[in-house]
Amino acid sequence: MSVESDIELVEQQEKQLVFQRFDEATALKLGEDIRKLAEAAGSALTIDVRFWNRPLYYYAMPGTGPDNPEWVRRKSNCVRRFNRASYAMTLRQKRQGRGFAPDENVDPAEIAAHGGSFPIRIEGVSVVGAITVSGVPGRLDHGFVVEAVANHLGIDPAALRLPPEAPAA
Repeated sequence: MSVESDIELVEQQEKQLVFQRFDEATALKLGEDIRKLAEAAGSALTIDVRFWNRPLYYYAMPGTGPDNPEWVRRKSNCVRRFNRASYAMTLRQKRQGRGFAPDENVDPAEIAAHGGSFPIRIEGVSVVGAITVSGVPGRLDHGFVVEAVANHLGIDPAALRLPPEAPAA
């Protein structure tokens, strides 16, 4: 698949994966669902579910390291700044062949456009937080979150799943 088709699919994910409501119980369920998906895949993730004003769920699986919380923070900041999945920003940069433009005034120590953070968007409200993971390459991090959210919302995750990334030429 091309970058353009990946961008279209991530846009579709963002349109479909919208919550009617979101609370602490939802955060706990999603965090645990992501943990179970990661365990089944043999992956170790740091998982963070948060409203912008407070954390709701946090778990660092055995095998994660001291860099993972920093990646979580920076990816979550990307969602907060742009109201888009951090992987959407990764793909935008890949398409443009560069990172953030100087006039976007982005400090790379604070914001990372790497896959793994997805907006908590409530229908009729806005983006109120993010579900973020770190531990595997960004495309895979993104996939764990999308699968858990789709399952939670009763949407077939297969229809929204990104295909494996084509090997670099």
